[in-house]
Amino acid sequence: MSEIERDDYQKFLALEPEKRERIINAAMTEFLHGFKKASTDNIVREAGISKGLLFHYFGTKERLHHFLIDYAINTVKQEYLDLINVRQPDILDSIWQSSLLKKDLSVRFPSIFDFLTNTFVEAKTGGNTAHGNLERFLQMSDAIMAEIYAHADVSLFRDDINKETAMNIIGWTMSGYSHAKVIENNVNPGAHARENYDKYLEEFETILGVLRQCFYKPKEA
Repeated sequence: MSEIERDDYQKFLALEPEKRERIINAAMTEFLHGFKKASTDNIVREAGISKGLLFHYFGTKERLHHFLIDYAINTVKQEYLDLINVRQPDILDSIWQSSLLKKDLSVRFPSIFDFLTNTFVEAKTGGNTAHGNLERFLQMSDAIMAEIYAHADVSLFRDDINKETAMNIIGWTMSGYSHAKVIENNVNPGAHARENYDKYLEEFETILGVLRQCFYKPKEA
């Protein structure tokens, strides 16, 4: 991000909160249609501002999209890292807690959740790769998982398996399941995921149970 972009973002962030959030919410809602289909005319109409003011702060639709992704990712990362118990030694318990927290965040920040989910699907399916959006999502996921993995107690795993391989399989399973569920509905996947979250949690809990049976030592009676 250039110094000019940083200055422009600071000017926008200095707006009164109600006006700032109105613009952010209007823009996130419009980008649910996809980057190419999103209309700045619709954004300014919903936000109740002039088009000149929008471009004063962001210059282009592309830079506005950049800002929204950064804003949403930073919000989610901060909430995750503030609330999740990353010092939990049982990695499967940490992953389960992370899944419950994600559901809570989807309820508290539905517009951010829908925007990030839809933008991820668009990047994943090649709809908008110019901004390196997929890499930004993967970096966010890696940062959260790094916090979880850093405190994992591999002594909970069976002695006859390779601990590093087991950790990798757990990570691949978590990532693959999440991506599959997000991408299975390409019409507003964010809202679809929120509406079906309880079903996904039930399925995911079963998967974690299977991983526990495969990799963990039996609990002492």
